[in-house]
Amino acid sequence: MEPILERLSTEEREKLIVNSKELHIPKNTAIFKSGAPADYLYFIHKGQVRIYKQIESGKDLTIFTRREEDGFGEIGVFGAQNYSNSAKAVQDSVIYAVKRKAIEKTLAQDGRLSLHFTRWLAESLEASKAKIRDYIAFGSEGAVASIFIRYSNMHGIVTPEGVRITEPIMIQDISKHIAVSRETVSRIVNKWKEQEIVVNENKYFLIKDMSYFRKMLACEQCSVENCAL
Repeated sequence: MEPILERLSTEEREKLIVNSKELHIPKNTAIFKSGAPADYLYFIHKGQVRIYKQIESGKDLTIFTRREEDGFGEIGVFGAQNYSNSAKAVQDSVIYAVKRKAIEKTLAQDGRLSLHFTRWLAESLEASKAKIRDYIAFGSEGAVASIFIRYSNMHGIVTPEGVRITEPIMIQDISKHIAVSRETVSRIVNKWKEQEIVVNENKYFLIKDMSYFRKMLACEQCSVENCAL
């Protein structure tokens, strides 16, 4: 999904950022928590932010991972008085925080800018709906398969042997994404290795049988643009 700031002209970006507050957020620092007043919409200048929902103590479900030039906090700002999810910096990040009232005023005055936000919100909702479908409807194996497909869409290179993922995949990160125990994820991945569906060297994976994943998730008609982490 195209980040919101990349959709805008230089003039439109300036309208959004001009009254913002620049925040320097260290890695693993909470930016807001579920239930807090939705007073700000955030834009990422540098770094990466994880948006997640706590399912139970010690178990989280990742809704989005937002990167440079993208925004977050939109579900709270445009949908309710409080944030329904939590946000944490995955990397040391530089973020612009814009007050809710300032965003509302800017969008009310600029129809084209409002259209960009409407499309961004619609795509965000579609992407989150697809994730929840994969994570819940197809069981633990389907949820792990969904993560591999999303990694391949974002970082995959097609080779004669299969789709090689150029970013490392950590078992503990998959567990955080889908709220499934690390042991369960490891068991599923090891089964795929035995069946030669995937192979790996250290944390770098080659998907040898992508059709196995696509058939499992019935995703032949999915939009690749919105099928990302």
